[in-house]
Amino acid sequence: MNKCICKSFTFEAAHSLNTTKNSKNKNIHGHSFHVRVFIEGKVKKDGMILDFFILDKTIKNLKDKLDHSYLNDIKEIKTPTLENIGSWIWKQIKPKLKNLYKVEIERKTCGESFSISN
Repeated sequence: MNKCICKSFTFEAAHSLNTTKNSKNKNIHGHSFHVRVFIEGKVKKDGMILDFFILDKTIKNLKDKLDHSYLNDIKEIKTPTLENIGSWIWKQIKPKLKNLYKVEIERKTCGESFSISN
């Protein structure tokens, strides 16, 4: 039976959306984003699925790039919707951690979330 571990992080960022019907979102505005990264696997003899040190290092690099950024400037995200930001985070982690199971991203103050998984 496989099990999961999870690491959470937050970041603050701004964006603007020209593709929305909500005219307020066309202006530059910011959010607090909450992300959860799930790693799936079997608990090995050392008692771990994955050393959290490795997961922390991967997440730190992402957080450093995202935190206090203007998401429209990260070209690979394209239109910085919640769906595209979450998918971009997945694409950044998956090559480094093959047993990535799920990424959830949430804007709690808006009551909105997106998840992507295997």
